[in-house]
Amino acid sequence: MSKSQDVFDSHMRAVATLDASNVAEDYADDALFVTPDKTYRGKAEIFDFYEEFLPNFKDFQFNTIKQEAYGDVVYFVWNGKNNHIDVQLATDTYIVEDGKIKLHTFASVNN
Repeated sequence: MSKSQDVFDSHMRAVATLDASNVAEDYADDALFVTPDKTYRGKAEIFDFYEEFLPNFKDFQFNTIKQEAYGDVVYFVWNGKNNHIDVQLATDTYIVEDGKIKLHTFASVNN
């Protein structure tokens, strides 16, 4: 298992807690998180994103379509739903440096 895979696994466990503080700890202090709507710069802005985003994922049923790690890169494609959100397709790419997420891109198609 690659180091980037270990960071991804830790990140997914943190997301499952629905706690923005836990999730933000996976990111480097100067990380970038790029979404279609905004680029979040630094751990504080990324925390703010997750504080708003995570409550929508209570009782969310994830379905992993594809997940692969190559060197410092993790590619993740997924979908799922709960009573709050129906994600038809989503993709995340993570670049990991020194055990932390340095760059994360995310896009999704929701119903």
